[in-house]
Amino acid sequence: MLGIGQLSFETLKFEAEDSCARITLTRPGSMNALSALMVNELAQCVKDVAERDEIRVLTITGSGRAFCCGADLKGVLGEVQAGDNTGFLGFLRDIQNVFLAIRALPKPTIAALNGLTLAGGLELAMTCDVVMAARSARLGDAHSNFGVLPGGGGSLLPRYVGEKKANYLLFSGDHWSAEAFREAGFVSQVVEDDDLSSAAEALAAKLAEKSPLVLQRMKEMVAGSAHLSAREAIALEMRHLEAHAKSADFLEGLSAFSEKRTPKYSGQ
Repeated sequence: MLGIGQLSFETLKFEAEDSCARITLTRPGSMNALSALMVNELAQCVKDVAERDEIRVLTITGSGRAFCCGADLKGVLGEVQAGDNTGFLGFLRDIQNVFLAIRALPKPTIAALNGLTLAGGLELAMTCDVVMAARSARLGDAHSNFGVLPGGGGSLLPRYVGEKKANYLLFSGDHWSAEAFREAGFVSQVVEDDDLSSAAEALAAKLAEKSPLVLQRMKEMVAGSAHLSAREAIALEMRHLEAHAKSADFLEGLSAFSEKRTPKYSGQ
């Protein structure tokens, strides 16, 4: 796999091959907790992925026995104990900004949960379009266990698992199996631990073959129609379809279908 230009990272690994990119969080000794440096490096990677047209799919995963166990608050603990929340709140805003940047990527994103996925780690997984998980992975919010509130999107959990399940997870601080989260509708696929990497790569490669314009507009349609009436959602679809019908990818898809060949999408 090819690196991200000349940039080097201390807390994560970035790889890109063909049209697929992967970010691996590499602080296994800290359960891949989000440090200030990791958040900064993650932001750099996401920005680069957004700007590189050749990258069509991004996968995020972890190393060791955790995907991510939330924010590493050790760096701001002293300030909080001294009554100064400035650093803590600034750190959370940085996390929020990079999570919003992942959500805003006009490309499919896959979270490949290799292990414990708690608090900010669950919020990070929620930023991605598709969630895959190793069978041994455990997921939960966990904020209530430490007397803190979610700050990276935990309040959105009801959108993914329903209000009552979300309340239970938020209030109790419990974590559930990957299979339980699949049954709740959050995890799309559970695979054997040793198969997670290859399964994620296979899905990324499959998505990379699609029209990037189609996938971008599908993301926008899903996000935009979440709270619309059926009539409004269909009208939104139509606006996207009218724009897409003018694209080269639209013509290529129809031509390839008619000519019984594999389409080659340019993203134009």
